[in-house]
Amino acid sequence: MSKPKRIGIFSGSFDPVHKGHIAFALSAIEQAKLDAVYFAPETKPRRKPNVSHISHRVSMLDLATRSQPRLHVLDLTARFFTPKSTISKLQQKFPGTELVLLMGSDMVEHLHTWNHVDYMLRHVELAIGVRSNSDEEVVTNLLTVLPVQPLATTIIHSELSGASSSTIRSALRAGDSSPAVTASVQNYAKKNWLYHDVTNL
Repeated sequence: MSKPKRIGIFSGSFDPVHKGHIAFALSAIEQAKLDAVYFAPETKPRRKPNVSHISHRVSMLDLATRSQPRLHVLDLTARFFTPKSTISKLQQKFPGTELVLLMGSDMVEHLHTWNHVDYMLRHVELAIGVRSNSDEEVVTNLLTVLPVQPLATTIIHSELSGASSSTIRSALRAGDSSPAVTASVQNYAKKNWLYHDVTNL
């Protein structure tokens, strides 16, 4: 009997998606032994009220993942990720697979505040990207206080872990380029006047 496929789900705002996101997803495929990673942009991410329209963020994700056959974009048709309803939808979409949620170490400190996080942790593994070796101990400590332990946890180390969408937005707003974002995404953002300061025109 063949082993079930392992599918990674990477939700977030991706405003814009950058090389750090891509490097993390590819590292997770290798280190957590995933068959594929699906980027799942949230329409209305929590704590981020002024994101670009979802259609722009999906288009930039399509451009950034085009050359990577194991990276895909997934439309969850939901405003944001919710542990119970989203996990149920993922199980329906990927029946018989092992689900692994990708997240940055900064998200782990908020996990205990999520509604139905115990339900989620009983059904998924976690792949957590850390920004430095010192973060790994912090992440481990945060996991111990969760109401339920995840099925498994893999700490992911990847290149470009310091890349930041906010820094990229600031650079593009100032008319500068950013080495942390692909040329295709940068050109798309400029063409569609994303992140521009129109008050100075």
